Amino acid sequence: MTYILGLTGGIASGKSTVSRFLREKGARIIDGDVVAREVVQKNSIGLNEIVKIFGENYLTSTGELNRKKLGSLVFNDKSKLKQLTDITGPLIHKQIENLVAEAKKTNCRLLVLDIPLLFEGNYQNYCDSVMCVWIPQKLQIERMMARNGYTEKQAQQRILSQMSNDERCSLADVLIDNSKQVEETLEQVLKWLETMDLV
Repeated sequence: MTYILGLTGGIASGKSTVSRFLREKGARIIDGDVVAREVVQKNSIGLNEIVKIFGENYLTSTGELNRKKLGSLVFNDKSKLKQLTDITGPLIHKQIENLVAEAKKTNCRLLVLDIPLLFEGNYQNYCDSVMCVWIPQKLQIERMMARNGYTEKQAQQRILSQMSNDERCSLADVLIDNSKQVEETLEQVLKWLETMDLV
């Protein structure tokens, strides 16, 4: 029997660190970011739809999606963000549905849906429980500025484009505090795995 864990968290919360640790402990991972990139790759239905709505000026010279340019547009305009998610959302859902069905056939013990916008996309419906990696917003902004080179304003805009930390945490079954040392974070995850007899 496959146990399905939804893994979510805000931008720069440390979700990837937790995902890597779960993989090391034997979990199979479905990475929502990877799927999101696949559905808009060159010559895909998703990319063709994006070009129809936003125009060819959001393509690179090689015909691929200019993520940074489109990101600058949609994270400053909620209506544009909605247009983008209306295109990509159904394509991502279908692909994740297929990957979940595939994983269940292999009888892996723990399948992790590593999806940043898990609740926004209603992916929790696939899951037995949801784990949310949490850090204070101030730390989130600092990490985004250091990691991505964003200004404080750009970091805040990205955060505001997503569900709030409080709301995300209130919907999750398991909270992982990633505001201290990484060892302490992973200790919390390991404790959960042991409690659930999944390690």
